[in-house]
Amino acid sequence: MFEPSKQRLTADNQFLKLQTKALSHARILSETERLSQQRADNMSRLRGLRLAKEASDRQAALGAQASMKARRRPGFK
Repeated sequence: MFEPSKQRLTADNQFLKLQTKALSHARILSETERLSQQRADNMSRLRGLRLAKEASDRQAALGAQASMKARRRPGFK
């Protein structure tokens, strides 16, 4: 039977270590990118909700001011 030389075994082991590192690195980068995208999506969603709430609050405040002016008696400021 064929027995690989010590040099061949060493080269194979080094290649496997390098390949494992590369795959791990790619997986970590992929995971980091996914988390970054999720964070950006969540921030965008929350920003939209905040802006909608602020606009709603402004409309409510304007409506309250208008109703206060309408309830005032003539001759009073």
